[in-house]
This record gives sequence, C-alpha cells and structure tokens, in this order.
Amino acid sequence: MLTDLRPTPTPPTGVAPAPVGAPLPAVPYRTGTYLADESTAVASPPSPAWTGRVIHVWPGGRCQLITPTRYAWTAAPGNLRPATDAERAAYDAQVHEIQRERAALYRQLRGGARS
Repeated sequence: MLTDLRPTPTPPTGVAPAPVGAPLPAVPYRTGTYLADESTAVASPPSPAWTGRVIHVWPGGRCQLITPTRYAWTAAPGNLRPATDAERAAYDAQVHEIQRERAALYRQLRGGARS
C-alpha cells in the first residue's frame, strides 16, 4: 500500500478555513479573465493599475494574476475591476512582442539569423 506523502494544503494566511461540508462561495472570476488591480496604481508619478490575467482564484475572491512578463501576484477582490478594451489590447500586444523577441533570440542562438 502506498502512502500519500504530499503536504496537506493549508489556506492562505489570514483566511479562516471553511467548515467541513460548507458550500463554497461563488467564484467571481474565471481563469484567463483580464483584470486590473487598482491597488497597484500610483498617483505620483502617475502610473496606471497593473493589468493581468487570472491564473488562480481562491474561495472568497482573491485572485492570482500574471503580467505579460510572467510576474505573478495576488490581488484582493476589492481592488479588482475588469480590464478595459485598451488595457486588454496593450496586454496582448506586449505578450506578442515578447514572443516575437524570444523567437528571434532562439533563431539567433541556433545560427538561423546572420548579423
């Protein structure tokens, strides 16, 4: 007989576990959704809220988001809003540019691009 040696998952710090058998709350966002985290906006110097895509949602609405550069952070549900069309387009453009640069670098490393 095999023994499961994986650690028992624990809830994030500051979040009380739900009672056993309690229904899970509705999840407000789905994986892949574009969201803007208002807590990352800066007034001076002016900087807009970070836009990310949801990669994980915890019960209670906390989300883990990821930037086009693959930086992930956790955001509280009260700080999130759906990203605007312009924010989604900027996110996708940055992802496309990173992929283009990476492909060019791989071609150069393989000797496919002559300088």
